[in-house]
Amino acid sequence: MASSIGCALVALLAFAAFAAPCSAEEAPPITVVAGARGALAYRLSQELEAAGLQVHVQAGPVAAGSGGLLIVIPEGEEGAIEIWSDSSGRADLVASVAPDGPLDTRVLRAAELVRALRSTAGAPAGAVAPEPVAVAPAPVQPSPAAPPAALPGEAWRSPPLRVWAPPSPPFAVPAAPRAPLVEVGVAIAVGWQAPGASLALDASLRIWPSARIGVGLLADLSVIGPEIEASEGKVRFRRSLFGAELALAPIERSRRFGLVLSPGVGLGYVSASGDARPPYIDSDESTFTALVVGRGEARFRLVDSVVLTAGALGGAAIPPVDIRFAGRVISTFSPLASFSLGIVVQR
Repeated sequence: MASSIGCALVALLAFAAFAAPCSAEEAPPITVVAGARGALAYRLSQELEAAGLQVHVQAGPVAAGSGGLLIVIPEGEEGAIEIWSDSSGRADLVASVAPDGPLDTRVLRAAELVRALRSTAGAPAGAVAPEPVAVAPAPVQPSPAAPPAALPGEAWRSPPLRVWAPPSPPFAVPAAPRAPLVEVGVAIAVGWQAPGASLALDASLRIWPSARIGVGLLADLSVIGPEIEASEGKVRFRRSLFGAELALAPIERSRRFGLVLSPGVGLGYVSASGDARPPYIDSDESTFTALVVGRGEARFRLVDSVVLTAGALGGAAIPPVDIRFAGRVISTFSPLASFSLGIVVQR
């Protein structure tokens, strides 16, 4: 009888050991709440998926009781990245990343916090938790308390907290450095120079070795040039610009609104074609001149890799170029200015 009871206990213990791992619930996916999907939400979701985590991106508020971790991306990508936990049936702000530093640095900080929180949540009950490290959250304005079931994206926000989170695992592999970002832009420009108004096509290529400093090439090709009327006949004027520039970004380029300033130097090609009245003879002339130019671009990001631009260009020819007709100077090309609208594609 005793041996029968012993065999039954052994079988029961073996069944319990076999069933215990199967009863563990699969970790829910990480939800990224982003009202406007921009570069920050896209890169963060890619970083988490590369770490082997399931990620679900949602544009609107999340219903209560979804479980797991939620990452709230700020509107306009200028606020703090907030990490919320709904595993206890209520919304708890557990960590945040302040809105300072480059985009890649903020993405890596948020990804490390999520991996650390997920690994802590999945650790065995008897495991010793690592020494906590203080993570200062971004300042949040206090607001009235709300029912426990509410989640981020609804009408209430939790008061500011001091958050404690475990450090990232010592075996985490650092992300590979990103290649320099390349931009290709095209624009239509309405310009003015000493002989008159013109219409030109602008094309540019920029390479950004760092977040705020880059180098580029610019071509400004005349499509419609001014015409000069004189008693001796008519002159058609054309000018083109080929230059190199230093690109500076006072506002971080990953944001929805941006600004790029580009001083540079270039080579100008100037041509004049005359239709003379008798007894004068038709003549076509062309020459090269050096140019000093400066550009400014206001930017608005349409999607992750396409940016709408509105720019202004100004410069001067050194030395100025005189336009002569029948032995006399009828105009002098030196200052130039233009205003443009275009798009920039980033890669």
